[in-house]
Amino acid sequence: MQTGAAGDMILGALFDLGLDFPAWKKHIGTLGLIGVEPKRERVSKHGIMATRFQVEIPHEHSHRGLPEIRAIIERSGVPARAKERAVAVFTRLAHAEAAIHGVPVEQVHFHEVGALDAIVDIVGACVGFEMLGVTGFFTTPFTFGTGTVKTQHGILSVPVPATLALSEGFPSRRTDLPGELCTPTGTAIISALAKPIPADFMGTVKKIGYGAGGRDLPGIANVLRICLMERNERNGADASADAVYQVECNLDNMTPELIGYTAERLLAAGCKDVWQEPIFMKKNRSAVKLCALVEKAGLDAALSLIAAETATGGMRYFPVNRLVAEKSSETVDTRFGKVELKKVVFPGKAGPRFSPEFESCRRLAQEASAPLQDVYREALLQAALKGFAGKEAE
Repeated sequence: MQTGAAGDMILGALFDLGLDFPAWKKHIGTLGLIGVEPKRERVSKHGIMATRFQVEIPHEHSHRGLPEIRAIIERSGVPARAKERAVAVFTRLAHAEAAIHGVPVEQVHFHEVGALDAIVDIVGACVGFEMLGVTGFFTTPFTFGTGTVKTQHGILSVPVPATLALSEGFPSRRTDLPGELCTPTGTAIISALAKPIPADFMGTVKKIGYGAGGRDLPGIANVLRICLMERNERNGADASADAVYQVECNLDNMTPELIGYTAERLLAAGCKDVWQEPIFMKKNRSAVKLCALVEKAGLDAALSLIAAETATGGMRYFPVNRLVAEKSSETVDTRFGKVELKKVVFPGKAGPRFSPEFESCRRLAQEASAPLQDVYREALLQAALKGFAGKEAE
């Protein structure tokens, strides 16, 4: 990204790629955000034609927290995977803000990024990715500018603390371009969903979209470029294989609160997964093995964080391979109503697997005053009768 990234630039690039604006607006309308009016237009930035996205919003003073934003997303009618991705973006943002301000995650109150336009940017981007069929994300290094920016917390140097924290574990570069280039919203979307592009990545460009920023920068086009690509398999390797590092340490002298805090920080730093395992150490002491999965680009940051936040005397790390399934969503009609299903496919392996989305089933169970497990069984039965698996096998 030569001039940074913001939420509106990401959406502009998606519409430039051909994202269906009217269909997208219908999804966004289910968020129930009163007075919100998204708009788009074609503009020229230093000779490059791009799409400028903007959203008109009413004046408000609300400072929403993660629980409020999660509730808005969960009760909406956007696709299940878009909900999952949007919640992941806001959760990553909340962890970064919590670490900066020294408060629990659930007590973080977003300012700029909790506003209506930021909700539209983040949820809208995730809906756009789903509508375009995007299954994976790579990013080039983040680009930062110089100077200061006025925020709810006062005058801050760029990149602002939230942007810098969100980019932890990702390559970045400084430029002499004035002002804020990567916003917290744009950085949160990219860092939550993407990973640094490998040096040996091979792919075929299918389509290119340009999203325009609101400012004109000296001597350079202020646009974000998104490429839709088809990944090429190399030497017969499985394209879904994903090499990461597992980092772990044994802890027998820390309280659960401190271990939990470390786990939160590891997730905020970009680790793919963090978990704890009960173990017994010497002298039959009960202990916890803290484990994390992290990409190579974020390995040093994860090791440094564990060294700083835990009482461990040493860590282990080693490369592991993951086989990551392609995930998408389907809906099925039941006697309780429409249930969302998550479809999981391992390329070249077993056939597709369907599992009912918990929130979708819980809502219908509450509305019908029916046992939750009855809704689950009905959803799986109707999925089998509809023949999803048979269609995939043809």
